[in-house]
Amino acid sequence: MVAGFPSSDGKVCEPEDKVPCFRLAGGSMMPQVAMGTWEGSYGDCAADDWTCAKQHAVWSIEEWLHIGGTHIDGANDYKTQTSIAEALQASGVKRENVFITTKCPGAIGYEATMQCADDAMQMLNQFGTHGAAYIDLLLLHFPIILAPECRFNKLAPACQGPGRERTATKEELQDSWKAYEDLKKMGIAKAIGVSDFNTTQLEQIMENAREPVQLHQVEWNPKVHDEGMLKFCKDKKIQLQAWSPLGGSGGSVLSDPKVEKIAKAHNVSTAQVTLKWALQRDVAVVVGTANADHAKSDMDLFNFKLTDAEVSTINAMGLSSESIHV
Repeated sequence: MVAGFPSSDGKVCEPEDKVPCFRLAGGSMMPQVAMGTWEGSYGDCAADDWTCAKQHAVWSIEEWLHIGGTHIDGANDYKTQTSIAEALQASGVKRENVFITTKCPGAIGYEATMQCADDAMQMLNQFGTHGAAYIDLLLLHFPIILAPECRFNKLAPACQGPGRERTATKEELQDSWKAYEDLKKMGIAKAIGVSDFNTTQLEQIMENAREPVQLHQVEWNPKVHDEGMLKFCKDKKIQLQAWSPLGGSGGSVLSDPKVEKIAKAHNVSTAQVTLKWALQRDVAVVVGTANADHAKSDMDLFNFKLTDAEVSTINAMGLSSESIHV
């Protein structure tokens, strides 16, 4: 850490915080609930309307910080990192009191990953009078390599089919991961991990890794939950984190009668039940909303507990996707 910047030890996991933390391998403490900034979180923003996404992200982060949220999830691919910086500066919340996750897009190689981290630090306003600050958690966003055109225009015809990306090789994954390890050693990234890998790809990274994979972010919700991946991550001491925790490719369960019954029993919303189910299974969650009431609800998850029977009921709502992660 460059002298003059606040310590990354921070205060995001104090006993009085509204959101408790999970401990990552290596000792970093991460708030269990993060506010995401993916454009898909905002239903009224078109797929290519980055202005709309950035405006919504600023508002949602400001509200999240205002009500006591401490974890913000971003990515180079979301195009909202400047919004995170703007909201954090406007909030008056100290840097050390916020946990920031961001991601570099794919297995882009050692030098490109270094440049991505540099660019992310600039967009997040982590360079200042005394040098460089830090990113709390940096993820290798996906185990693929995007076609160049698709970085700039996701709606281009060439980006609608299989030609938009290719799966990274083992060597490309390992070369990229070396940059994450070095960024951690330099203190630029306090914790490192990946997103949307399968178990084979995780094993390829770990084969010669010098630093552990501390977190894996995947789709995880009642309709899509890979039990094999959860067991693998627990065995390897990798924290699993859910994107689309309320429903994604398998559809929402918020109007499901079984979830409604559980919610009624605890006097909470079906969204709260769904998020609590993930947390009780030791899976962190990334929520996303520009609705103030929803944001407050997404944080208010720690005054009730689901029974084992209720957890089992939700487990059974979707088939495990173990066959995907081989």
